[in-house]
Order: sequence, then structure tokens, then C-alpha cells
Amino acid sequence: MSTQTAGTLPALKYLGAIHEGIPVRNLEASIRFYTEVLGLKLLPRPKLPAPGAWLGDDDNTVQFHLIVTDRDYIPGPDARVTPTGRHTAWMVASLTDFRARLEALGVEYQTLAGVIASDQLFVKDPEGHTWEFQEPK
Repeated sequence: MSTQTAGTLPALKYLGAIHEGIPVRNLEASIRFYTEVLGLKLLPRPKLPAPGAWLGDDDNTVQFHLIVTDRDYIPGPDARVTPTGRHTAWMVASLTDFRARLEALGVEYQTLAGVIASDQLFVKDPEGHTWEFQEPK
């Protein structure tokens, strides 16, 4: 696209995220991770063609839609946690509390410090998806 064309296009105004769609193979293991580790709750889900689950936080700020599939890309349980690979970052009130939760549950995580204003905490779900968490600074 040329810069001349880009200048004539209507501007987009983003209002926020709706949900994060996550392809999974093992729905039960994924539900356990998202409820126990990330502290999300199951949400009502309409009858859809593919099995899955919807999860969110108490304020409905965050929604994850787990979609059971064998056709779409899933990194796999042997995928490494990486801040340079495909991931989504979420803001949490306290990384100290989040670290304590992960440690109490025996969940491995990686921390990257000194790059941006907040430390960055990375965790991997059972399907190999990397998630990043930061706190406000």
C-alpha cells in the first residue's frame, strides 16, 4: 500500500478487545489452566458448531474463548516460552501476587526485567501458547 493511498483511507478508532480466541486440543486441561492458574471463571456459551469454553474475569475485562480444533495451528506442549513469538500481553494489578500464585501452584514462568517500565512475566498454557503479564507503572 502506498502512503498516498493510506492517507485517503478512513481512520480506525479501536475501542478495546472483545476476546482472545485460543485453539486447543485438550479442553479439560486448558479449562483447568485458565481457571486455576489464571483465576478465570467459566462463562455461559451459546451452542456453537465446535466444542469449546468461554472464560473471563469477574469484571468481564478479559475473555478467553477456547476452541477445540485439530485443523488450526497450536504450538504444542513442547513449545518454548518466548517473548519474541506470538503472544498476548495482559495488565494485572500485581505481579508479586501473580508470582506467588504461580509458585503456590508449581507453575513455571519466566521474568524479563529492565526492558520496559514493568517487569514482564511469561507463562505457557498446556497447549503451548505464551502469555505475558505486566503491572501498571
